[in-house]
Amino acid sequence: MLKLYRICRNIYDPKDSTGANIISGRWHTLAQRVLYFSSSLALCILELKANSVSFEAIRKGFHYIKLETDIDSFSIEEVSESFYSGDWAWNKQLTQDFGSEWYKKSRTLILKVRSAVLPTDANFILNAAHTDFSKLKFPKPLEIPLDPRVS
Repeated sequence: MLKLYRICRNIYDPKDSTGANIISGRWHTLAQRVLYFSSSLALCILELKANSVSFEAIRKGFHYIKLETDIDSFSIEEVSESFYSGDWAWNKQLTQDFGSEWYKKSRTLILKVRSAVLPTDANFILNAAHTDFSKLKFPKPLEIPLDPRVS
């Protein structure tokens, strides 16, 4: 079973890829319908913190989903270890080029990538334009159970 976590502002539906249409990310360029997921809720929060989102804002303005799917039901492409040499974490063009090519060719529904924030863990990019995307069952979003002592 593959468990993926996604945090987004609580005014948005977690399966809506509109945000990727208006702003580019580490692994995609504008107008590519993708969704970013992480291997844990903690990594999602760390990714937001790396982008200057406060814990208070996360508590009040975001929600999350845990997407569970049978790993054998969908094809997953994993970026090879050789890609991560040199300055990949700082070279956004390199990662965007790779992700854009993956997206344009619709090679798989899911792209597994290393987290630049915590390279021991993984992020997952989902291609919302892929034919298998409609087969995913998205749960209802939940409040983020972040301890108030974390500030």
